[in-house]
Amino acid sequence: MISDTIYDHLKDIHSLKVNKVLSKPILVEPDETISKVIGKIKKNDVYDVFYFDGKKVLSTNIRTLLNSKNIARMKIEPFLYPIPHLTKSSPIQKAANIISHYRIRHVPVVENKKIVGVVPAKKILELITKKDNKWIKANLISTQNPITISSTESLGAARKLMVSKRIDHLPVEDKGKIKHVLTSFHLLDKIIPREGIGKQSIGIDPIKKLESKIGNIGSKRIPQCDPNDNLNSIINKMLKTNTTCCLVILWDNLMGIITYRDILSLLAIRLKTTIPLYIVGLPEDQKNVDLITSKFESTLKRLRKAYSEIQEAKVSVKQQRTGRKKEGKFEVSIMITTPHRSPIIYKSISFDLSEALEELSQKLLRNLSKRAKNRSKTSIRKVANPLYK
Repeated sequence: MISDTIYDHLKDIHSLKVNKVLSKPILVEPDETISKVIGKIKKNDVYDVFYFDGKKVLSTNIRTLLNSKNIARMKIEPFLYPIPHLTKSSPIQKAANIISHYRIRHVPVVENKKIVGVVPAKKILELITKKDNKWIKANLISTQNPITISSTESLGAARKLMVSKRIDHLPVEDKGKIKHVLTSFHLLDKIIPREGIGKQSIGIDPIKKLESKIGNIGSKRIPQCDPNDNLNSIINKMLKTNTTCCLVILWDNLMGIITYRDILSLLAIRLKTTIPLYIVGLPEDQKNVDLITSKFESTLKRLRKAYSEIQEAKVSVKQQRTGRKKEGKFEVSIMITTPHRSPIIYKSISFDLSEALEELSQKLLRNLSKRAKNRSKTSIRKVANPLYK
């Protein structure tokens, strides 16, 4: 099973300590204006910024700031939300898991009640390239059928998609071809005014710009690969161009997209269950971890009785949080791998994780059991035309 092989192949990276890959954190204060924070983000070429209030780490990022309006005097405080932090002795796998769950690119490291560094996703990718990954192909890790947008759509439509779907990359289509990629950074830089542009234009400028067409806004330097390109080649292309995604193209058709999160999902946590179960974006809450494990282990055991070909299952958990509140919708998906067909994928969204898991479990039990019954039926053709008379 490929996930088992990949897990064992990257196992030495899992346990590496994060102090090997620390970078300087970009810190903000709650009373700073949004425009000033955007200036820091742009100057330091980062995605996330952080603040430590003495008890916990608060953070915000580019995609979160796309929600900001009327930023002339608005402070950054309403856009800060709590995020888990690490110590210098934490393993790389835990950093990769937090990045996957919160859809961020830097994880804060705290010592003596102070943020002493961050673990960048980019540096974890550099560690992965030190391995011989030529056998790991693009089609194993890419997100298939990515969301795209037309160049004739407005910047407002692009912002709505990025915020609602929690994505940072939108391939832009023009006359049936993907010409470039609009990222959350390009969008934020385009629609949000920065300090020093003139007080009279600050209030109305974002509204006008949201109504503007996407056109050629974005990057044409996004690397491309085909489905059989290997992982090291893909990462090296992304690092060389300093981009955070790679488009999977076959015969001029967009087949998928590979982002930092797709690659870091290779470091998914493996749980000991009857059928191999991997979790991408494992929640920090131990109760949630136990819930996921027990729920799907029970479901997979029941499924295997009716559908014995299940090889492994991968669960992805994401949660959206706004401001300092902990509540947010859980986006849960499960991918079932079998030897003779494409992976089976089901998704569920709910404010209650247990409800999302129950819905997925029922879908799996109902649909895979139905497939097993259909396969077990005696062929009508064989009954009507017996081989031997």
